[in-house]
Amino acid sequence: MADAAPAARSGLRNPESRTALGMLIALTAIAPISIDMFLPSMPQMADDFNTSTGVLSLAVTLFLFAFAGSQLVYGPASDRFGRRPVLFAGLGLYILGGVLALFSVSVETLVAGRVIQGLGGGAGPAIASAIIIDVYKKERALKALAAMTVVTALAPMLAPIAGGFLHDWFGWRSVFVTLVGVGCLLTAGYAAILPETNAGRDPHALRLGAMLGNYRTLWTTPVFAGHALLMALLFSGQLVFISSSSFVLVDDLGLSERLYGFSFGLVAFGIMAGATISRRLAGVWTPRRIVLTATITGGAMSSTMAFIALSGAEAVLLIVLPMMVVAGVNGMSGPAARSSALIPFPQMAGLASAVMGFSQIGMASVYSIGYNSLLSPGPVTMTCSIAAASVSALGVALLVGGRGIKSPPAT
Repeated sequence: MADAAPAARSGLRNPESRTALGMLIALTAIAPISIDMFLPSMPQMADDFNTSTGVLSLAVTLFLFAFAGSQLVYGPASDRFGRRPVLFAGLGLYILGGVLALFSVSVETLVAGRVIQGLGGGAGPAIASAIIIDVYKKERALKALAAMTVVTALAPMLAPIAGGFLHDWFGWRSVFVTLVGVGCLLTAGYAAILPETNAGRDPHALRLGAMLGNYRTLWTTPVFAGHALLMALLFSGQLVFISSSSFVLVDDLGLSERLYGFSFGLVAFGIMAGATISRRLAGVWTPRRIVLTATITGGAMSSTMAFIALSGAEAVLLIVLPMMVVAGVNGMSGPAARSSALIPFPQMAGLASAVMGFSQIGMASVYSIGYNSLLSPGPVTMTCSIAAASVSALGVALLVGGRGIKSPPAT
């Protein structure tokens, strides 16, 4: 595994410093900032472009799909060419997409800009996670990934507030001015703070045969496949809540829009609290123990929440409080599961990070689409779907932690 020695000898800053970690955390926040800062402006933008909110919502969904899919390119490309040039290319695309959206005069141009933003933004989390595997080892990697989880939970709470103020003060185009500025700052900060950390570039990483072989290695290694599936299932339940909680809590249970925002914030706070606990436990508990404890708690709490809904009891707190705990154990188990999956593959850290990110978003999106297509959002259907995902994640955690499955030794 790469370490900081080459960087130190070349006079570059230490990639293990707190400043460097802060930069990596900022890179992982690109997606929530880019999506959620944009949300308060959607009604006004739909009026300005004389289009429906359904059409404008493509600026969100297509951004997310482009963001997820592009990671499959950035990961192996960074294994081949190094982290720095690939990240600079991605951030350049992100800035270009933001400029296109800023000066858009039609909804088609806006959506195109958002797609380009998504294609560029995928470089951030894919390469940031790979750099952590390059630099950190074992529990230190877990702590760094937990810090990332805290920020990615905090960003959805703060970004819509910032976007609302920007919209009210300067109009919706100011949101894209801000996003372009974020891209420029991240580019300058990465250039100044972080050295190249990929000391073992793979010249065959982008060859089709090598890539297929690496994919096969990842998905036939139980420690990776199991933890990737576990994280996808945990995010599936979370995405069901994100996509349908407004209908359930506001329309069905009569919660006001203002209090809904507060309730959503409590769930996001749960993720932050769980990730903080995971970080504190790193080095004290094994990742396996953290994952099992969290998933057992999540399975039990989500099942209780679903049982209450099935019994006919309906109250906002009977959903929000258990969901805050479920989100908390998701935040607790995520960093441990991610580090367990990635640490055994330093030779393909970029690809492994990208595949895990893509599979998490892709599988959860399919689960959420299936839920919304087959079921009508309601207290029973939402809580039971969340419980099904959480209990399935517990089953996977038990399987990964079973005697017959051994993790490859970390290097």
